[in-house]
Amino acid sequence: VLYLVLFYSPLRDLIDEYYSKPFMERFPILYVFLSVFTGMAMTQYHKNALLEIDYTDRLNREVERQTALVAEKSKKIEQMSFQTIHTLANAIDAKDPYTQGHSNRVSQYAVRLAEELGWQTDRIEDLRFAALLHDIGKIGVPDSILNNPRRLTDVEYDIIKSHTITGGDILKGKVMIEIAEDVARHHHEKYDGTGYPDGLKGAEISEEARIVAIADAFDAMSSSRVYRKACTNDHIRTEFIEGRGKQFDPDLVPIFLKLWNQGLLNDILKQDMPEVEEDSKEISSILLQEVVETIATQNQAEEIDITTGIRNRTSGEAEIAALMKEEEGCLTFFDVDNLKKINDTQGHDVGDKLLRIMGDTLLSDCENDICCRLGGDEFLLFMKQVTREEAEARVERIIHDFEERKEKDNRLSVASLSAGMVMCSTDDTYARAYNRADKALYHIKQNGKSGYGFYQKDADDVGEQTDINRVVGSIRTSGSYQGAMGVEYREFTKLYEFITNLEKRFSHPFKLVMITLEADDKGKQPTEELERAMYYMEQAILQTIRDVDILTRYNRQQFLVILLGADQDGVTSAVDRIFRGYYKMNGSGSFSPSYTVESGE
Repeated sequence: VLYLVLFYSPLRDLIDEYYSKPFMERFPILYVFLSVFTGMAMTQYHKNALLEIDYTDRLNREVERQTALVAEKSKKIEQMSFQTIHTLANAIDAKDPYTQGHSNRVSQYAVRLAEELGWQTDRIEDLRFAALLHDIGKIGVPDSILNNPRRLTDVEYDIIKSHTITGGDILKGKVMIEIAEDVARHHHEKYDGTGYPDGLKGAEISEEARIVAIADAFDAMSSSRVYRKACTNDHIRTEFIEGRGKQFDPDLVPIFLKLWNQGLLNDILKQDMPEVEEDSKEISSILLQEVVETIATQNQAEEIDITTGIRNRTSGEAEIAALMKEEEGCLTFFDVDNLKKINDTQGHDVGDKLLRIMGDTLLSDCENDICCRLGGDEFLLFMKQVTREEAEARVERIIHDFEERKEKDNRLSVASLSAGMVMCSTDDTYARAYNRADKALYHIKQNGKSGYGFYQKDADDVGEQTDINRVVGSIRTSGSYQGAMGVEYREFTKLYEFITNLEKRFSHPFKLVMITLEADDKGKQPTEELERAMYYMEQAILQTIRDVDILTRYNRQQFLVILLGADQDGVTSAVDRIFRGYYKMNGSGSFSPSYTVESGE
């Protein structure tokens, strides 16, 4: 304000005109005072201005210094994150001894292809580390599935496929490389849209994911796995050519094959397994936290038996043992009869279906109780606060529901349930109750499969004796003997050898007959229709052969029959009756029977 009054001339002229004299003449003392004060103020203003300039300069220098520190720190964090990526990739590969080095090789194959395409360096580096993490979702897959040497069940295969979703979720917004999430989620998509998890097609799949898909498939085929040896070069080349435009990007396949044909991938193929460096333990906290959470989820999932959907042995036994200290109840030991036979004759997929039926039955009938799968065909159930009569009624219902469920599939017709039961108090230990339930089950199976019974103290004596008549009665009632349907294929082979020796020693003839069902349309063999036809053929054979003859199912389309004391005419007559019975039950059907005969010589 003082500055405007004294030095801003238009305003000063107005003041002078108003007073008819210059302001300095009318108020000389005030003018001098204001002049001095204003000068001091202006001097301080200039000083402040200079200080502001100096502060700004110092601030700029500090910003530059902090920026440099941030850049250096970012570089260290970046290096630390790359070490993390290598560490995690090696840890993932180590879950399966047959895939060690897989992620590193896939990364290098992908980089070679990207370099051939002329990509920019930054993009190639992003691809390098995204490829290293493409299988990070396998952290959530149990080792028992990854290292399974046999063919996976549908449930197990679905769990394997889920690693793409798990990997994408782990990396979502958690690493500097944005494409890593996409590659982890979509490296199993197929160019024609038949892949998983999202069914993306063509250009909908990122180019990085399409490249990793090729690199991943190449390393999988060129490496030995737990279930097979490495594929031949001709086989790999054929797979890529036939998969061009279907599984793989049609433009990338010829470029990758050219690199392979020119020997530019040989150094990667011959690489030794990578070693994890000690200093790589310093890893990104955000990413590590996600991995730990995933592992925790995995551990929770591994408390459940994958095939049956109920608790596994470890978690189930621990929970039952803890509850038995607080609650009285009944411990029941279940055995799924003839599971091994079904696995041998029908395949493990059918056997797994039977186990799932058992799991579903226990889950629906024992909602408030604790049940678990002990392993194989054995299950355990603890019913708390039940009387002997209530426990018996519950087990009867479980057996009834199990029978109803498995009757829907003819392949499971030979399956049944046996159960050993023991009433226990809070004073009983888990081990004692378990052993007694096991003994009760043993006595049930000893006197014929299918049924249930309670533990009897008298049966606990090791020196228990019985007479031969009781043994004979037990033998006659153990199982439902119909031809050889109570005989597994392995037992059938022993019987065949035994009968062969009888034939040589006592000249007792026999014939081995193989009965086969063949589809009228060779290119189409629906499983359900085939199983129905096999069931009718089985019934026709049982209704025709004698008690002294032996029968077993050899595979999904064939039966083996031993006809004792039969000549060629006898075989022809028996088979004719079997086929007439089959057509009577099955009608014309889509499967025609045929047979071949081999003498016992």
